[in-house]
Amino acid sequence: MTQVKPGRASSRYVAAMTGTGEHGPGGALDPWDWWRGTSELWRWGERVREIWLDDLADDATRSATRQRRIAGLLGHARENSAFYRTHYRHLPSGCADLRACPPVTRSQLMANFDGWVTDPQLRRRELEAFVRDPSRVAEPWLGKYAVWTSSGTTGVPGIYVQDPDALAVYAALLTTRFEFGPMVADPWQMPGASARMALVAATGGHFAGVVWWERQCRLHPLLAAHTRVFSILQPLDTLVAQLNDWQPAFVGSYPTMLALLAHEQCEGRLKIRPRAVWSGGEALTAADRVAIADGFACPVVEDYGASECMQIAFGCRHGRLHLNDDWVVLEPVDEDGDPVPPGQPSRTVLLTNLANRVQPVIRYDLGDSVTVDTTPCPCGQRRPSVRVQGRRDDVLVLDGAGGADVRLLPLAIETVIEEEAGVHRFQLIQTSRNALCLRVDAPGARQRAVACRRAARALARFLKAQGVGAVELKLDDCPPQVNPVSGKLRRVRASAASG
Repeated sequence: MTQVKPGRASSRYVAAMTGTGEHGPGGALDPWDWWRGTSELWRWGERVREIWLDDLADDATRSATRQRRIAGLLGHARENSAFYRTHYRHLPSGCADLRACPPVTRSQLMANFDGWVTDPQLRRRELEAFVRDPSRVAEPWLGKYAVWTSSGTTGVPGIYVQDPDALAVYAALLTTRFEFGPMVADPWQMPGASARMALVAATGGHFAGVVWWERQCRLHPLLAAHTRVFSILQPLDTLVAQLNDWQPAFVGSYPTMLALLAHEQCEGRLKIRPRAVWSGGEALTAADRVAIADGFACPVVEDYGASECMQIAFGCRHGRLHLNDDWVVLEPVDEDGDPVPPGQPSRTVLLTNLANRVQPVIRYDLGDSVTVDTTPCPCGQRRPSVRVQGRRDDVLVLDGAGGADVRLLPLAIETVIEEEAGVHRFQLIQTSRNALCLRVDAPGARQRAVACRRAARALARFLKAQGVGAVELKLDDCPPQVNPVSGKLRRVRASAASG
C-alpha cells in the first residue's frame, strides 16, 4: 500500500493551489477570495484526512465507506433533482443498488439541465451566457461554484458545475496519491525558482484544466508567480521560445503536445530540463510515453480525468493508472450495457462521481473504452488499475510557407473550430500533404453549408497564423463518419484510412 506522509501532502497542496502568471487575474487580493481560499484549505484538510483513513483501512471498511457514499448520493439525487426523480421513478424507495439505476447520457442531462442540478438558482441559459465570456474564466458562480465546459464530440457541449466539496476532493486526491518515482524530486516540493511549472493547454474558454489553474491563482496569488499557462493555439516555434525563456521544472499538457515538445527537445530547439512532465486529457500510448520520457530525460506522470470528474484515476511510478474507487465508480460495459469482466476492453464505461452533489453524475456514459487490471502492481497500491483507450486524434503535418514542416495539434484545431465557428460535430481529414477535407454535421443542407463556411474561415485564419503554406480545403457534403467498431467520432484524422 502506498504510504502518504502528512507533511508531504501539505506541501503539495500549497503548490497545487497555484495559478497562472500569464493568464491569471492579477491585481490585489479580493477579501472574498481570501475567505474562499481559507475555507477551501479547511475543506481540503478534511478530505485529506478521509483519504488517509481509507488508504489505511481494510477492504471491508473501504467497501462499506463506498457503499455509504453511493447510498447518500442516490438519496440526495432523488430528493433534490427533478430529473433523477423522474428517471428513477420505477425504482423502489430508498434503493441503494447502483446497478439498478438506468444509465444517463450527456444529451439527456443537458436537455434537462435545470432539472438535473440540485440548486434551483442554477439555470442553463444564464450559465451559457457566462461561459461565452472568456474574461470570466474561473469566476466563482454564485460566489461558490466552479464552472467549466467540455468538448462537443457528441454534438452536445457540456456545462459542468462543481460544488466546494467536490473541488476539495479533487484537490485532496491530486495532492496525496500521485507518485513521481525515486529518480525525481517531488515537483510539488521544488523550492524557489526551480519550482516553476508550465501548463500547455487550450486557452480562451472555460476549459476544466485552465479554470482549475486560474481559480487557484485567485485563491492563492502569492504562489502564482511560479506557474504559467501557455496556449496550444500559438505557433509551435513561439511556444518553444516562451518555454525556453520560462525554464519550467514541471510541464503539464496533452500527450500529443508533449510528444511534439519532446521532438523539439531532441532537435535542440527546445532547451528545458524538467524534472517531471504530466500527461492528461488524451490517451497516452506506450510509444508516446517512451518518446516523451526519453526526449526530456525525466519521468512521465499520467492521470485519467474528465470534465464530469477531474480525478478518476492516478498514475504510479510503474506507469499504471489506479482508480480512485473511494470517490469514483467506474463500470466497464459492453454494447448491451452488461458488465465486462477484468482483462477485457469495454465498449464504453459508466461513470459515477461520488463527490459532486450539485450536479449528480450517476452511471453516466463516458464513451471511453477501458480495461480493468486486478493483478497486483509493483508499487504496492491495492486499488485496481485501468487501461484507457480514450479519444485520440492525429497530429497533422503540413508544408509551411517557408518549406519547413508545420505540425498542428488536433486539440488546437478542435478548439478553434468550436470556439470561433461554434461548430461542435465535425471531421477534418488530411487527404494528401497539403489537402484537407472538412465534414460538418448539421440539420439540413443550408445549415450545413453555413456551418461549413464558418468553420472554414476559422480554420483558414488558424492555418495562416501557424505559418502553413497553400492548402486545398474541400467541403464535403457527407456527415462525419464514426468508427464502425468503437462508435466514436475522431474529429481530426491524418488520412481517411486511419479510422
